[in-house]
Amino acid sequence: MKVNAASRIKRDLIAGLDERRAEARSFVESLPPLLRVHAESGWTARDLVIHMTAIEKDMIRAMQSAIDGKAFSVGLRGQATVVELYELRRRESAAESWEALLAEWERARNQLRGLILAFPAALMQKRFSTPFFQDYNLAEAVQACCAHEGLHIGEMRAALEGS
Repeated sequence: MKVNAASRIKRDLIAGLDERRAEARSFVESLPPLLRVHAESGWTARDLVIHMTAIEKDMIRAMQSAIDGKAFSVGLRGQATVVELYELRRRESAAESWEALLAEWERARNQLRGLILAFPAALMQKRFSTPFFQDYNLAEAVQACCAHEGLHIGEMRAALEGS
């Protein structure tokens, strides 16, 4: 891929991330952190922020592995499934304040933005995977991350309207 085309694609990806995050952040900050979003699991708005942060961190690690020419895999840390790993991550962050969780969510996004900028143009079509998407190139991965976040923001909106 040509450097100019790659730069344009990266700028567009980051602009999309920034626009969506500004809207999401404004909405999420207005929520009561303990707003129950999922009746079955009991997950709250704060739990979903933890989850969305973990997904972005996994994507960052997958992108870095792609840059380094290494395969990426999520260490399940003794858990049987990826879903159980995300539940463990949620429990591990349960004592964090709402403000700290929002700050970490933002730090992960800033790291993601930086890695998009650093991602070599020659690798932009390279396929890589995380637990929530398989065999995506850079643009597809970023779009999938945004779509996943959008899904959870939509769930929070629905929970707020139903409360």
